[in-house]
Amino acid sequence: MVSLITVRASNQRLKTAIPGITALFVGGTTGIGQSTLRQLAIHSEKPNVYIIGRNKEKASPFLAELGKLNPGGSFQFIEADVSLIRNVDRACEMIKNKEDRLNMLFMTPGGISLSGRRETTEGIDQIFALRYYSRMRFIQNLLPLLSTATPARVVSIFGGGFESSINTSDLDLKHNFSILNCAKHAITMTSLSMEHLASTTASQQQQQPTNDGHLAVSFMHIYPSLVRSNIYTNSFPAPIAAFYNYVLWPTMMWPFSVDAQESGERHLFHLTSACYPGGNGDSSDTIASKQQNDGISVSVSGDPSAVEMAIGSNGKRGSGSYFLNWKGDGKPGSKFMQKYREEGMPEIVWRHTVNLLDEAASRNIIQ
Repeated sequence: MVSLITVRASNQRLKTAIPGITALFVGGTTGIGQSTLRQLAIHSEKPNVYIIGRNKEKASPFLAELGKLNPGGSFQFIEADVSLIRNVDRACEMIKNKEDRLNMLFMTPGGISLSGRRETTEGIDQIFALRYYSRMRFIQNLLPLLSTATPARVVSIFGGGFESSINTSDLDLKHNFSILNCAKHAITMTSLSMEHLASTTASQQQQQPTNDGHLAVSFMHIYPSLVRSNIYTNSFPAPIAAFYNYVLWPTMMWPFSVDAQESGERHLFHLTSACYPGGNGDSSDTIASKQQNDGISVSVSGDPSAVEMAIGSNGKRGSGSYFLNWKGDGKPGSKFMQKYREEGMPEIVWRHTVNLLDEAASRNIIQ
């Protein structure tokens, strides 16, 4: 476990260590996204932040708060329903037209549904799109900007470390949809895709190394534990939401939850610490010998001369792909991940994802 003392010491160095951060928060107006963005505003120097949400009017008080926390920062809101790929593409184009680099892509969109498959006009289940496909589209579109930034981090908040068996012949669940299958596929496919992307970006970086020693893009799939949010209020009718907020949460969930502020502090650490570098093929356990430009170096082990790299999803430290728990501990993938690696599923899942996203985009052109 990364201690909260270490987390806070690292975050305190952010202003001087990584000034002028450019970041995109998808789902940054409530819950974990909001708490993490608040910590970024507190600890950073003149950040340039894009925030994507569904309702600018509702987000206005929080945007005003961010402006007060960091008067020198820029906090630009993009109103979009990101369950639709066309809206993801439009938002990304807006950012690409203004920026040439992106340090952080932090994604939390999602929801809960007790109904069956509900397809969008693009032929993708809405919840599945929010949990997986739209997030992968953001990565796909913005990878060129991430690849030029130092450091560069991609974080998807959902269920890292809980990978399980999936139906490899029906990846988009057209024929085998259920609430459980949707969660299992979104979790496992995210982890498989991130492993593939970490590997390919690291290989590209080695073939075309930059002069500044930048390692590569770092990909993190994080399980945040229980954090109080308005997900039930937004997803269910008032009676169910009230039961969750006033009965279920205070009696059964709160004792096992993570405080929202601590959650935000920890995720800012994930976004900025040298413990989670992009992969570069180096199997050493510390980054003491590397240039300290892939994150903030605050020792976890107590040795001020070195920073321990987290265990990557393939069991190697600093692999560039990380499945983290809320405490910041990396863990190797499950037995299912090992099986899927041997079967070449990381590349297969990513190829499926790209093809489905391209199909959704072509539907929009036809319409």
